[in-house]
Amino acid sequence: MSEIFINFLSFILLGIVAASVGILYFQIINKYFPDVLSTTYQNYRASSYNPSVINYSIASLFIGFPIFLWAMWFWFKSFRNFPEKIESKLSKWLTYIVLLIAGGTIIGDLITVIYNFLQGEYGARFLMKALTILVIAGLVFCFYFLERKKIQYKKEISSGLFWFVGGAAGFLAILAIVLGFIAGGTPFEARLRTFDKARTQDLQGLSSCIGNFAYDNKRLPRDLSELKNNARYSYCAVRISDPETNKNYKYSIISQDKFELCGEFALSNLDEFMNIDYYGKWEKHDKGQLCEEQTVTFFEERSLPLEKTAPLPAR
Repeated sequence: MSEIFINFLSFILLGIVAASVGILYFQIINKYFPDVLSTTYQNYRASSYNPSVINYSIASLFIGFPIFLWAMWFWFKSFRNFPEKIESKLSKWLTYIVLLIAGGTIIGDLITVIYNFLQGEYGARFLMKALTILVIAGLVFCFYFLERKKIQYKKEISSGLFWFVGGAAGFLAILAIVLGFIAGGTPFEARLRTFDKARTQDLQGLSSCIGNFAYDNKRLPRDLSELKNNARYSYCAVRISDPETNKNYKYSIISQDKFELCGEFALSNLDEFMNIDYYGKWEKHDKGQLCEEQTVTFFEERSLPLEKTAPLPAR
């Protein structure tokens, strides 16, 4: 029973570790080798790097990789202590499924490389991503190929081979974590980035509140406190002040139908919008103050036309 549990656990952890390493390297490549062909918002978002994804992958590796190493150590130890032990059919099938997936990934990756080369795509970005998939799938295939020979077929496999494959996998994972910290930033920077995202949402929501006020009252609010003190717009109160400093955002009236909102951002995110011109207000920002102008629409009452009546007949 413990054998099946350890085997299932190792395969789950293998998926977590392999996916996390691949995502980390992809995100790092996306940051330092941006795709100039991704010109639309949707394509850019799908191919750009995301610091939150980097942080989640690092956390997954920190937890998943040591437990995976322990599970494999326990797995090999159980067969080393009991050479006559025979593994279950379920374990065999699961291992062969992993080998099939790894082998299929390698073949598919090579086909993709050749296809994209013929299509004219042979830049460093694409080649590094293809190499990342190839290395990860190759290490998985080699490890479980050796594991089958040792566990199932009782062949004498040098421990040096396992140490080599395991060392290569460990080096790949540690390098991914180090590069992930460089690309994604420190926990302190992640906190500042979260504050900046909250500022963007606040300013966008506050802009909408001001627009609603102007539409209903045919004028712009004199200041932000007028929104806060008006029960009808009380939901805007949570958007008025900076989440970190608790100071009100800067609001000024430019003309009868135009106003300006300013926020103070802690970090720059210009590198996240290198290949795109479409983005929301305050979404793209440099470090420091960013002001955006907005134009409002006033509600216009239209009088209904008088109904025409036929003239009374002359007497």
